[in-house]
Amino acid sequence: MKPIFKSLALVGATFLFWLYGLHLYRQANYPLAATSAADGVRTTTQTNALSDKISRQQKKDDAVVLGDSNDGIVTFIHASDVHISKYFAKGGLVHFLHFLHTAVPLISPRLVAVTGDLTDGKDKQRLTSLQQVDEWKAYEKALESTTVKTRLNGTFYRDQRGNHDCFNVFAFDSQDNYFKEYSAVRQNGYFLQIKEPFGTYSFVATDGCPKHGFARPLNFFGYLDASDMELLESRMELAAGSNHTFLLNHYPVSTMLYGRYKKPFGELVRQASVFLCGHLHHLAGGIGAQLQAYKTHDGYWELELGDMKEHAVYRVYAIDNDMVSFTDVTLPLPEIPMPNPDLLNTPIPSPIAHPPVVLVTSPKDARYLLPKHEPLHRMLTSTHIRMLIWADKPVASVSVYIDGTMHPHPAVYRGKETGSADDMIKTPLWTVPWNASSFDDGHLHHLEITAIDTEGKSTTTRLPFHFSSDLVPLNNDSRGGWIMRQSFADIFRVSGIISYLLMTVFLLLIPRLWYNHISVDIPTWISSRRLEHHKDDARMRHIWTTFTRGDIINPFVLTKLLLALLSTHTKFCVSTQFTAQVYFASIPWLFWPSYFFAIALATLPLFTGHLIPSAGLDGLGSVYAYGIYIAGEWAPLLDSWTYALTSIASLALLLLYLPVAVSSWSIFYSTSRVTRPWYRGAAVRLSMALFIAIYIGAPTIMTVYTYGFTTLFLGYGRAWLFFAAAAALYILDWRYTILSSPREQSYTRVALSGDSSDTN
Repeated sequence: MKPIFKSLALVGATFLFWLYGLHLYRQANYPLAATSAADGVRTTTQTNALSDKISRQQKKDDAVVLGDSNDGIVTFIHASDVHISKYFAKGGLVHFLHFLHTAVPLISPRLVAVTGDLTDGKDKQRLTSLQQVDEWKAYEKALESTTVKTRLNGTFYRDQRGNHDCFNVFAFDSQDNYFKEYSAVRQNGYFLQIKEPFGTYSFVATDGCPKHGFARPLNFFGYLDASDMELLESRMELAAGSNHTFLLNHYPVSTMLYGRYKKPFGELVRQASVFLCGHLHHLAGGIGAQLQAYKTHDGYWELELGDMKEHAVYRVYAIDNDMVSFTDVTLPLPEIPMPNPDLLNTPIPSPIAHPPVVLVTSPKDARYLLPKHEPLHRMLTSTHIRMLIWADKPVASVSVYIDGTMHPHPAVYRGKETGSADDMIKTPLWTVPWNASSFDDGHLHHLEITAIDTEGKSTTTRLPFHFSSDLVPLNNDSRGGWIMRQSFADIFRVSGIISYLLMTVFLLLIPRLWYNHISVDIPTWISSRRLEHHKDDARMRHIWTTFTRGDIINPFVLTKLLLALLSTHTKFCVSTQFTAQVYFASIPWLFWPSYFFAIALATLPLFTGHLIPSAGLDGLGSVYAYGIYIAGEWAPLLDSWTYALTSIASLALLLLYLPVAVSSWSIFYSTSRVTRPWYRGAAVRLSMALFIAIYIGAPTIMTVYTYGFTTLFLGYGRAWLFFAAAAALYILDWRYTILSSPREQSYTRVALSGDSSDTN
């Protein structure tokens, strides 16, 4: 066959494979797309209602003065990631019990919202996942040890699922979904409205768990498909006109995929003031210490909360005359995480001593303003500093400092308690007279409040404030802010597609097409390339010798030599790598398996296995790069892209290394250099072997352990790639060299012990 026809056949076949891959991508994302009946339909209900809300608020703003009245305040608590475990003997349940029996009675808010990961859902070795009914019974027992489920006619406590709560759960209505039996809400998210004489406050919780809850580790990211978005839209329409709307989800926005019904998520979320979430805990190394971000374009705050499991943290919110404030509180336990040797049989604890909880509501912390949702001008017309101080003992003193100077006026208690004993809501308001206009000078000021109770327990809180609508930067990019502002869906998809195309085009297709159109045989072409490489090698060594002999002190000459060395070295590396790639493409038993794996990553499952073991054969599914196909439908889960990126990176590294390994180094270096080059040394070969073992082999073993031996036989992009890589490295690095002589297109087995310039 003529070279042109070979090339056209290769390019045409590759293009057809890629078209099929594009088809799979579209199919995998179909659940996110709007239904045809809803496509292009736009509604103005929420927009008009939001405009009405703003209009109404503007009309009454002049009548609202932030003084010493205890009206206009709503409080609620946010907790997340409890992880009740029957095997992990620290934190978890014992923290949650102290939270229920100490923190909740202390704050006595209007609402307690827990955003998922109620149970841990792992086996004893903490490797695989399954729903442990004992953990769910312990969760239910913990709730029933208090009155949280019945308070305020059952509207006091709200929970929702996290990814651990849907591990190994085939569907929401399956018998393994213990959330629908043992939780407080027992449904797919919720909508709750708190209606007060001074305003309406809506809480909209979404269930971001996959429709089919895969066993870990395939269950880190979440999504809302078109039907979920329809439900979210309907709930947001109910929330239209609220003074504030709070969205709750276990997963942060950056770890979610959002479909579309009539409106995209970006349009819906503009109605929200705060997005509450959990899931990421504190990550590691401090990079998740402050997972918070203000979404400037949409005008809401996304506030992730650390976990109850190991850090025993909860967050108290207050809405004071439509100004939203919050403070993070850590349970005052003797040790965190607190040992829990009794596991699920932990006794009900008695309330423990708790330092005062101080939350300043006006002036508001300048870092957390909501210019699009809050009447910020009320701070300037305020007559009092306002703060909520919860204490388990009477408050003995409250000191107020502004810019380091003690405020001359004392704090006065103006709080109240409403409702009966079981339904009591505490509003422990303290106020301090002040002249707000005296601080309206365009500068940033600092407020410090210290509360001490009669037992000497104290809490100090500090915050910056000003009377501008401009937010003071958090400067928390290195502590979680950057993570919260990203879209990992875009990052994974774009990086995956670009890296795949670069790998396939530059490491496989172009070298093969070049080989097809070489006018001479491959040994002759290699010999001509050898001369060019030897010249570059000699020039590099000459420049380096000149640079290091020490008789040149002119900095301009030294800089020129360095630039020349860098240029020559770059040319040498690129040129020799290209020679190796073309030679690699000429060897059928190396090129075609590599081409198969490249095409398989785009068109075949990375692996097929029992992704939901509890579901039997119904849980058999295939993980493609673009999503997961199971039970006749697609789950557009971002986890699959992380698997694909791993395989792409592994194959790309192999396609860079193997061509050099299969080529005699005499092609690159002159025969006078008889020593083995660095890239063929034992350290490099061992590093490659370890890379394959750790980066592909270990995950393959974990995949087989978790999803069964089917993944071994149908693991085109994982197990098969590992075995092929191991075989290639064994042959080329540890058993035999391949090319006996670059002048011959034959493959002679030469033991590695024969160190010569023409052997590897």
